[in-house]
Amino acid sequence: MNDRRTKLLKAAIKQIAKKGTRGLRIEEVARTARVSPALIYHHFGDRATLLQCALEYIGTLANEYTQPPKGTGREMVLSALVGEIQDDDAVRTNSAAWSELRDTAIFDHALRATIATLTQRWLNDVAELVQIGQKDGTINPHLDRHAIATRLSAFVEGISARWLTGQMTTAGARGHLVATITGILDAK
Repeated sequence: MNDRRTKLLKAAIKQIAKKGTRGLRIEEVARTARVSPALIYHHFGDRATLLQCALEYIGTLANEYTQPPKGTGREMVLSALVGEIQDDDAVRTNSAAWSELRDTAIFDHALRATIATLTQRWLNDVAELVQIGQKDGTINPHLDRHAIATRLSAFVEGISARWLTGQMTTAGARGHLVATITGILDAK
């Protein structure tokens, strides 16, 4: 992806996180990126495509900051999922924009397929880490890794919403994640 397009997507994500998808204005994205609105239309064609591309880019960014370090499967599951909650402006912005775009997909059918694809990719990644833990003996081998991935990702999204709205501190949100993830992975 070229630098100019990346700059435009980052500006769009920042605006989505700040004002929501309904409050997103091409002119405001252009002002944030310090370009003309025409350049946004040149790269994306229309507002709907900009939203779609921003959603895809959020998925790419999340992959970068949730990559677990090498360790046991259990350690990698914990690291990847707890990595969704960080005292980092970029992580908070991406999380807020993801939540907004996910919620918008309830009514905007064009975003649903991308949400489904990105969510399935996340579930597959978590299930793969669970499987590593099952093979190395740090996670109960009798658990259904796909069901565990679904439960854990849904829990992370719920905790993330409370964290983003200030109902939980970063430390509190991460503590709840660790406790719940550990409990689920230890289930008999």
